[in-house]
Amino acid sequence: MTELQWDWLREGFQRPARRFTKASDGLQQQPRKAHLTKILPNVTGLRSDEQLRQFLGSSRSNTVCINFGSSWCAHCHALLPHFLALTKQFPRIKYALAQVDYMDEGTRGITYTPTFAIYKRGRKVDQFFGANPQQIRDHLWLASQEVPAAAAAAAAAMGPTRDAAASVLPRR
Repeated sequence: MTELQWDWLREGFQRPARRFTKASDGLQQQPRKAHLTKILPNVTGLRSDEQLRQFLGSSRSNTVCINFGSSWCAHCHALLPHFLALTKQFPRIKYALAQVDYMDEGTRGITYTPTFAIYKRGRKVDQFFGANPQQIRDHLWLASQEVPAAAAAAAAAMGPTRDAAASVLPRR
């Protein structure tokens, strides 16, 4: 892993001067950078809501995986080499590392780091959290699979599906 990759994740972090008990007493936000950072050819670094919107807007035709992490998160640092290795296993997916320390709107619904969100055609289709490389690999594998148009049309024609247990178990 190059020094650029590590420095980008650590940059901007300052330890709090005192221990805080409320989220509003948390870390001081650093000035935001306007440009997108290329970490690898298919991995982009995001540090603001504007950059997140720009990245998702430019990737509407692709499958996208965003790793929401933080500079102070030990699990995020430990997972980074595994995540970068997975980007090479699934090259058709575009990836981004987003630092939640710098974002407001883009991090709604994210309560743990690292959290991963997968988007297809501009819509979020999956979100999960944790530092388990196998779990991430499984989600990326599922996201990289293309559903044939005939299978999608057949599933849509069937209408809403019932609970599997309700269709198998006898009624009392």
